[in-house]
Amino acid sequence: MRALFIIIRETRYTQEILEGFLRLKVRGATMLDSQGMAQAVLRNSALYSSLGFSQMFLKSDPEDSGYSKTIITVLEEEKVDEVVAEVREIVGDCEKTGIGFMFSVPVDGVFLLKGKNK
Repeated sequence: MRALFIIIRETRYTQEILEGFLRLKVRGATMLDSQGMAQAVLRNSALYSSLGFSQMFLKSDPEDSGYSKTIITVLEEEKVDEVVAEVREIVGDCEKTGIGFMFSVPVDGVFLLKGKNK
């Protein structure tokens, strides 16, 4: 099994990605709000702000909120390439560059958490 992480800055694609998961019979995923390190440093650094760097980088795209969505799903090894291809197909019409990235890591085990039966 592998965990596929999709970090997408163009958040308008998240719903379509999740719908693609349903078409491919992906059984579950978790979606988190996220922010890259550069954005966090630029937004919170007094030094960068005083030098004018934060506005230079943060305002390069007025539609860019600086936040991303991170989608995590655990897949059978043979399903990863199919899901990656689907996500690439979905975002393929975007004219911007650097809208996100994906990576996968091996999963040694999945452990369900249960409360006590009462």
